[in-house]
Amino acid sequence: MALKLPKGMDEHYGRNVDKMPELLKSGRVPMSVSGIMQTRLRQGNKFPNLWNNYFDTSDLVIYPKRNNKDIYILLTVDNQEKITKKGKKALELITNNYTSNNGSTIEQGLIKVPRNKVTTETYLTKDQVLNEQIWRILARHPDEVPAGFAKDKKLLGKYFDEVASRTNSLKNMTLYPRNSSEDKTILRMWCIYGIENMSTASGKEPMVSNFGRLIGDTKVSKLEKSVMDALSQKKSFEYKGTLYVPVQDKKEKINSHHFSLSSLN
Repeated sequence: MALKLPKGMDEHYGRNVDKMPELLKSGRVPMSVSGIMQTRLRQGNKFPNLWNNYFDTSDLVIYPKRNNKDIYILLTVDNQEKITKKGKKALELITNNYTSNNGSTIEQGLIKVPRNKVTTETYLTKDQVLNEQIWRILARHPDEVPAGFAKDKKLLGKYFDEVASRTNSLKNMTLYPRNSSEDKTILRMWCIYGIENMSTASGKEPMVSNFGRLIGDTKVSKLEKSVMDALSQKKSFEYKGTLYVPVQDKKEKINSHHFSLSSLN
């Protein structure tokens, strides 16, 4: 049975390598960890499924091969929960042709986290969570992420307080990154769990598991999706009877009735 979620959000349950392309094609945006945090705080009382279930997210984690010193986080949506150009390319790696080594193709926009600064497999106090770099990145703290990705610096504290109230525990929100591999770079998505699991975050779940669960949010309009597709494929497209032509598309002649996408750059 599908989860009851706020209007504009829908569940994509199953293998993430199947569901991510389906979600992107529909024009929806996979929610980030911080997006889920905010939605739980705002609407979790009305929609208890938000607190009672785990969700895979658009926040990615890369484990470089033969590197046990660092992990890297890639935020694929900005602080308005819109997919960035680099983020779109990264999310499009998550398909039926996915291999763990796809992570090695991601080179830019990564946030480095030294493993020796990560507290793993331990329930954390509020002070520990507030000072944990991974949680600060996932909550989009302004001191940890670029300005275009940053959100309310108080979000993490507010979220911990609500989790603690619901679990009746002063220790919550464990982190579970995975180990690096000797022969391949590994790409994973951060998954944030529900209250039964103390709102743990895991970066180790395989994307071919049958139990993936993404939330799609309607943050991209049909026009925005058409523009993004046209820009990425360098093709013309028609929208509501008007032909839009990227200047790279040599097959079309631009005249006074055509709108060039170059003006959007």
